[in-house]
Amino acid sequence: MTPSLETRELTIRFGGHVAVDAVSCAFRPGTLTAIVGPNGAGKTTYFNLISGQLKATAGQVFVGGDEVTSLPAPERTRRGLGRAFQLTNLFPNLSVLENVRLAIRGRGAGWG
Repeated sequence: MTPSLETRELTIRFGGHVAVDAVSCAFRPGTLTAIVGPNGAGKTTYFNLISGQLKATAGQVFVGGDEVTSLPAPERTRRGLGRAFQLTNLFPNLSVLENVRLAIRGRGAGWG
């Protein structure tokens, strides 16, 4: 079975510092995979490489078997790769319902 998402030897260097060093991992449908490590280990940088927020120094990213390494983040999104950030409350002075209404309106649903 082709992985939904796969990285092969994914690497990024910032000057002389290697933040992510040749990480290969396959994420398959129906499985739960965790990326764990201490602060500063490169977890967020790895996700930024996968999503296209950062450009890899070396290695490849595949979505559904198709290489997307050179594609920008919006094109990766169109191919089904989503990224959620840890920002949990965009409008802290609005209620939960009001936040949800804004999200739905932003998608063009016109609710509310």
